[in-house]
Amino acid sequence: MSVESPEKTDTIQSVAMALQVLETLANANGDMGVTALASALNTTKSRIHRHLRTLVSLGYISQSEQTERYRIGSRLIALGRAASGSADFTSVAMPHMRDLRDETGQAVSLGQVEEGGIRILNTLHGTMQIEVGVRPGSLLGFHNSAQGKVVLASVPAARREELIPATIAKATDFTITDHAALIRHIEDVAAQGYATAPNETMLGLNALACPIFNAEGEPVITIAIVSLTQYIGTPPDPAQIAAVKTAAARISAELGYTR
Repeated sequence: MSVESPEKTDTIQSVAMALQVLETLANANGDMGVTALASALNTTKSRIHRHLRTLVSLGYISQSEQTERYRIGSRLIALGRAASGSADFTSVAMPHMRDLRDETGQAVSLGQVEEGGIRILNTLHGTMQIEVGVRPGSLLGFHNSAQGKVVLASVPAARREELIPATIAKATDFTITDHAALIRHIEDVAAQGYATAPNETMLGLNALACPIFNAEGEPVITIAIVSLTQYIGTPPDPAQIAAVKTAAARISAELGYTR
């Protein structure tokens, strides 16, 4: 059995502490001082200060000249963008899609945000006797799909207006075509954190969707369960809502998103 040397152990602990400092600053609501960081990480101010100086010198964090507090730096932000941009969304999401399918029994779809709508990247078949789903490659509208609505609810108002067509096409008699009514509906979606679209894309079909964010807080993909309206009600079962929200939060975290 090999035994690690004291130098190697110290190095590993130092790396772990540096990563903990970065995570703490990334999750903080604002800048943090040495005392607050030491308290949060249950260590001494002198030990924290050594790591802070190193991380500042490397550009991973920065220090305010006025308050002497610390925040994440440009190099860490760039690293998060690079990691998010290079992520294979399907590979990251697939384990969570399987968990969601197994928990709800419904088909699960993963969609990517495009300029013209939500492009379905992958679909997992459900465990129900009647197979319902969305074919990969399909492009869903922003205004009449659960996946599109959660994206509209997650972007700034100006961007939302750009994505909503001037003339809203009616896919079914249940499609919301009045612009003001759609905006009010999207505001409700934003407040509840999920969207459904019963009978709006196709009669008898419903989906329950949540947005997935990248490291910059942008909605880049969506996850949804898809089934008949009798299996995804209006409103949906609270257990279904919780399951989809949990899957979306876990995928977002893997893409580097922090609230």
